[in-house]
Amino acid sequence: SIFSTAYIADGTTDPRNRPVAFVFNGGPGSASLWLHMGVFGPQRLVLPDVQDDGAAPYDVVENVYSILDVADLVFVDPVGTGWSRSLGEHEGNEFWGVNEDAESLAAFMRMWLSEHQRWNSPKFLLGESYGTLRIGALLQPVPYTPLTLPTIYPS
Repeated sequence: SIFSTAYIADGTTDPRNRPVAFVFNGGPGSASLWLHMGVFGPQRLVLPDVQDDGAAPYDVVENVYSILDVADLVFVDPVGTGWSRSLGEHEGNEFWGVNEDAESLAAFMRMWLSEHQRWNSPKFLLGESYGTLRIGALLQPVPYTPLTLPTIYPS
């Protein structure tokens, strides 16, 4: 079960022309929350100081640096991060190898693109730390990654 949070802009005349960005955090076990509430999401946490993150609760403000004005955002928690877990008789370690991780994320993206009718949208992959390795694995010419990704922005 892969958990995600998506922000899709209202009022788009043809969503097939609007970019969609899949956003992954690093690992191990690190959810997309930090990219969501710290960098790319429509709101962000205000931390008091770079040296000291202070004590909660943090203020939440509009994120003027979000890219939601130019792309829809899908924050993805791979299996074993955030609220994503293996289900049924499957074990987490079935998803924790480089190829296994890429395979499950490619399957998630294919389902998301189909459910939201966004196969014709320009697609972007954004990540930090291990998220950049995920992006590299997703770009390998393997049978489980049939995505057209014309522009890639790993951080």
